[in-house]
Amino acid sequence: MKSLNTDYKTIFVLLLLAIMISCGEKKEKKEDSIIKRPKTEVAKKEPKQKMSAGARAFIQCAACHNLKEGQPNKVGPNLYGIFGRPAASLENFTYSEALTNSGIVWDEEKIRNWLSKPSDYVPGTTMAFIGIKNEEQQIALIKYLKEETK
Repeated sequence: MKSLNTDYKTIFVLLLLAIMISCGEKKEKKEDSIIKRPKTEVAKKEPKQKMSAGARAFIQCAACHNLKEGQPNKVGPNLYGIFGRPAASLENFTYSEALTNSGIVWDEEKIRNWLSKPSDYVPGTTMAFIGIKNEEQQIALIKYLKEETK
């Protein structure tokens, strides 16, 4: 019986070795198929661009708003062309009665007031965003919106 166990162990070890060798062969074959370029042809990696403060601030908004023309509305309306546009004026979005009746035409000052705390600026709005208190973030976000929503 002892020799039978030894035979199984030997077979098991040999099987493992065969699997390891075959995996190694596949890896070598795969590496051989890769086209290798001389080091002079390898593209230099450009450093990642730093995200602007406005783009970082917009991360808070991106879950609910798109910025580019033709992009769909999300939970909130697409903000493309927001500067100079009357509040609650997109035909394909349902706004709160409070925002619809606000008479706001969006400019930097009104957007900044809105960003501070939407529910204080337009009581009864359905926008659940608590606001951005930091003035530098507000300024950076408005600058970013002006550029990205043209």
